[in-house]
Amino acid sequence: MTSKIDSPSEEQLTQKSVLRGTLAALTCVVVGGTLIGLGSETAGLGLTMFLILPAATGFVAVFTVRYWKAVCISLVIANGLCLVSLVAIGLEGIVCILMALPIIVVGAMLGAGIGYCLKRKSDSNISMAIMPILAGMTVFGAGKIEDRLPTGARIENVESSIIIDAAPDEVWKAIIGFDQVNGTKPLLMRLGLPVPQSCTIHGSGIGAERICHFNSGFIRERVTRWQPPQHLEFTVEEVQLPGRHWLGFQGGTYELVKIDNLKTRITRTTIVTSTLRPGFYWRFFERLGTETEHNYILDSLKSRFLPSGQETQQARPPAGKSS
Repeated sequence: MTSKIDSPSEEQLTQKSVLRGTLAALTCVVVGGTLIGLGSETAGLGLTMFLILPAATGFVAVFTVRYWKAVCISLVIANGLCLVSLVAIGLEGIVCILMALPIIVVGAMLGAGIGYCLKRKSDSNISMAIMPILAGMTVFGAGKIEDRLPTGARIENVESSIIIDAAPDEVWKAIIGFDQVNGTKPLLMRLGLPVPQSCTIHGSGIGAERICHFNSGFIRERVTRWQPPQHLEFTVEEVQLPGRHWLGFQGGTYELVKIDNLKTRITRTTIVTSTLRPGFYWRFFERLGTETEHNYILDSLKSRFLPSGQETQQARPPAGKSS
């Protein structure tokens, strides 16, 4: 049986068909996003936003234009306009958009496939009127259900290590205060991930205040364990960084282990929290971003103890660094 949606003879790819599909998809994204926003933040950072809304958009696009190429172009334009707008008004950063893009594409294609299967068995005139309404109701209902599900931030421990050619006492002094963090910026930092610049400490011992400055804000920490030259632990009291409102920082540690008189293994651990769902998808990107910042700091620390002019030799491939 010849598919209606596959047949270019029934509807040629024209500017008119693409425009119609784009307007339908764009309307679905805007209206659906608004409906999700009427609930709590749970649905806005969960499956409803990242999977069900894109699926509804693909579903509606299929019922608006019959030619697959027009459907795909319409979805690309509509979702692209929305994502660019989020970056332009400062609600999200480029890195966050790139992380969300794969699951959005999967959702849109899934919805388009479901729409295609249903459209083959339905009256097109009735479908054009009913299906967009059904899609909107589905998004709204899914958001309300997700808002009522048990929620809570996921807690992740992200750990990175490096070996430094220096004694623990010397490394400890360098950790306490970074007057400057520098090095080759990994790809994620060039795309907008906050770049660490320096860390200063006020006081010493338990209760001392440590402030880490980034190119676009700062993180204020309070020392909770002070055991030189082996262990520094702190809790995070304030975060002032743009975007990433879904990602929190609870605290972290620096652990120094003496290998010999001139070598120290330093392990940096950060406790992060996240409200993004599904966790199995976002966990990879959250760890990737945190490890990228870890490695940038640790590599800068290691470079302090290298002979002049010698480049830092990576103990492990830093996350997010371009080849």
